[in-house]
Amino acid sequence: MQKKTSDQRFVDSPDNEIVRRFKRLGARREPGLALLEGPRVVAEARAAGLDIELLAVREGDRAPFHTEHRVTLSDRAFKAASLTVTPQGVLAIAHVREATPGDAIAASRARRWPLVVLDRVQDPGNVGAICRTAAAAGAPALAVLPGSADPYGPKAVRASAGNVFRLVVARAQWKDLDELSGYGAAPAGGAPLAEAPIESAGMVVLGSEAHGLSRKDLKLVTVPLTEGVESLNVAAAAALILFEIRRRLAA
Repeated sequence: MQKKTSDQRFVDSPDNEIVRRFKRLGARREPGLALLEGPRVVAEARAAGLDIELLAVREGDRAPFHTEHRVTLSDRAFKAASLTVTPQGVLAIAHVREATPGDAIAASRARRWPLVVLDRVQDPGNVGAICRTAAAAGAPALAVLPGSADPYGPKAVRASAGNVFRLVVARAQWKDLDELSGYGAAPAGGAPLAEAPIESAGMVVLGSEAHGLSRKDLKLVTVPLTEGVESLNVAAAAALILFEIRRRLAA
């Protein structure tokens, strides 16, 4: 059932086309669109200037802002549309700008920051956490190499708390980054973080925990650990590296 009240549509059926569209986007993202879940993520997207195509609010919950493009879903319709076990009552579809590698490089150079590069970081939770940390540290841009999770996928967006929208994000190939010199983060064998001039690098590359870096000619930087500890989670290593860059650039 879909009915229209004085200021909004109401959808009761889990088989409604609006519900099915949310489910399709959750299963497979369409270029230029992102599925947003939770009031904080939706509010961050709005604050970042994204165009919200559709806002869905569970019956009884409050919308984070007013929009004409709003629909209210019954509890059963909302559960069918949401990807999470305990949905927070707000869903949205937003338009995102798919930046080019040149855009990301230019944004980094304008802020005199290394470009943050993800190399086969497959876990969307880690990708989202790195995006959140990069935005918090002040990094302006991020490039994603093949084999990495989609930063605009719903799980990554949720893990970033919407902060991915503060970054210029581009999909790239190594050939797109040929002009950049840089450091790759490695669990061992690199220059200690305190000694490596990463703040002046063209890029900082974060690789897969399972497979490491796919490019072997990068200079390496290593976060020294207590003896007996083999490595850090890639998101934790990214936090240490990115905030060290922030500290040096602010000095």
